[in-house]
Amino acid sequence: MPAPHHFYVGVALSLFGFTSTWPYYPATASGFAFIGLLVALDDVIEHMTPYSTPLDQLWKRVVHPFVRILGI
Repeated sequence: MPAPHHFYVGVALSLFGFTSTWPYYPATASGFAFIGLLVALDDVIEHMTPYSTPLDQLWKRVVHPFVRILGI
C-alpha cells in the first residue's frame, strides 16, 4: 500500500496558506487552506476505499497522458 504523501502535501499547503499569507492576503490564504484540505481529504479517501477519487481520475485521464506525449 503506497504512503499517503498527498495527505502531507495537502496539510502543508493548508498550514502554509493559513499561517504565511493570512495577514497579508486573507482571500488567497483561505483558498490555499481550502485546496490543501481537499487534497488531503482526497488522499484519505483514496487510501481508505477502493474507489477512484477526483484527483486520481484527473491524473489518469488528463495529466498522465499529457506527460507521456511530452516524453517527460
